[in-house]
Amino acid sequence: MADSASQVLLGSGLTVLSQPLMYVKVLVQVGYEPLPPTLGRNIFGRQVYQLPGLFAYAKHIVKVDGRVGLFKGLTPRLCSSAIGTVVHSKVLQRYQDAEQAEPGASKKEHVSSLEQVLKETSREMVARSAATLITHPFHVITLRCMVQFIGRETKYRYRAWGQLWGAVSLRGVTSLLFPPGPVGH
Repeated sequence: MADSASQVLLGSGLTVLSQPLMYVKVLVQVGYEPLPPTLGRNIFGRQVYQLPGLFAYAKHIVKVDGRVGLFKGLTPRLCSSAIGTVVHSKVLQRYQDAEQAEPGASKKEHVSSLEQVLKETSREMVARSAATLITHPFHVITLRCMVQFIGRETKYRYRAWGQLWGAVSLRGVTSLLFPPGPVGH
């Protein structure tokens, strides 16, 4: 349990530190580019137009919303990170407990390295998948909190989690997990 708690604390600290750049990255990924390109030079000395970097966009967000604006979506992201870490470690712990509870577990059978790698990889894949499925609603809410900066909306600002869940809905949350089939077929 202490190991899981230290992982959550370390993960939360890294999440807080990386939030401003993650926020800018998300806004750029959805196509939000409020600053015009500037004239600069490439590595060959030719004049070219360049889009501003992450720090220029961060300055723009600070100018519009203040420093607190760089941390929009942090709360659901922290929840997602903490819950994901706990779920991942609990799933792996269940596998270890089941392995120890097997009859003859005390006998160390010689297992080939390939079998060991496949077993560990499968367990890790299941643990990560479980964590991703459980934390997906928080990821959706995080993105919605961040992207509302573009339209200057405040829908997800101080709402209770129940209201957020109602607005996102179970169908909306799971729709990103299972994309629709080809259109027109």
